[in-house]
Amino acid sequence: MGELRSSAAAFEQLVAPYEKQVYYLCLRMMGNAHDAQDCAQDAMLRAFRAFHSFRGEAKVSTWLYTIAHRACVDALRARKPQVSLNTLQEQGWDAEDTAPTPYAQLEQQERKRLLEQALTQLNEEQRAAIVLVDLQGLLYDEAAQVLDIPVGTLKSRIARGRQALAQLLKNYRELFAPSSRPNIEREGK
Repeated sequence: MGELRSSAAAFEQLVAPYEKQVYYLCLRMMGNAHDAQDCAQDAMLRAFRAFHSFRGEAKVSTWLYTIAHRACVDALRARKPQVSLNTLQEQGWDAEDTAPTPYAQLEQQERKRLLEQALTQLNEEQRAAIVLVDLQGLLYDEAAQVLDIPVGTLKSRIARGRQALAQLLKNYRELFAPSSRPNIEREGK
């Protein structure tokens, strides 16, 4: 019983700092808060059950992301329909917006909506690679380890995914073009 408590305490100490990141990974993979909560909870339960086998060969975060990714993939395969990320904003997920004007904030929201919509149209492999690297900020090595694929395969999935996103968003170039000038010109001022 004492060993169980010590392993539970060790698990809590190592894993607690990553709970939010695991949830956000699940949210981006699943497309809605309810499914994300279920997958994050499943991932944490799987991690707790497998904690005795964690040898520290990988970072704790990489190990957890791997488990969370697998939980999401299992859930996605079980339900099969297209994942809709359009409801993220309605579910309370909103990146901190530093835009100085209401117009710029509106543009940012539209970019976000279009990107989330385009992400749902990527295949599962490309979406997972882009979410881990571009949205979660994992290094290529870490993301490849999470997905259990070679780094070269990860890079090609990211490249193909980015190309597909660019194609899907080509009609909205004015919203996605890099620009250092203020958006006042488009505001009509």
